[in-house]
Amino acid sequence: AEEFIDYKSLYASTAAGLSVDPVEALCASAVKAAIDSKASLIVALTETGSTARMLAKYRPEAPILAITASDSTSRHMLMLRGVVSMPTASFVGTDSVIQKALAEAKRRGMAKSGDVAVCVHGTKEECPGHTNLLKMVIVS
Repeated sequence: AEEFIDYKSLYASTAAGLSVDPVEALCASAVKAAIDSKASLIVALTETGSTARMLAKYRPEAPILAITASDSTSRHMLMLRGVVSMPTASFVGTDSVIQKALAEAKRRGMAKSGDVAVCVHGTKEECPGHTNLLKMVIVS
């Protein structure tokens, strides 16, 4: 059934006419970027799971790999459509956390070398509610 879903139209209908806060606007933009670039993966660094939840709201075709340091957040994300949780010890050094996430995504078969991944996180490490950065990276 998933192969018959028109993700571009689904995104457009979900995003149409909404007034959203800056974090949700960034998440919506990340999903749009993933659709437009045919990204194979969306990576979200999330303390509370709200970033992953907002990404999942827009029903991207690409799976969402949600990185969290919280066991309870990891368990809560099991209920989100298209979200796979991955634990981390800390978000300090976000670039290295993203590289570890991409390596894990390759190991799990979620991405392969040369694929595009959209990464979403905050510039303030370990500070919930401040997601404000979107990166497009090539899986190595």
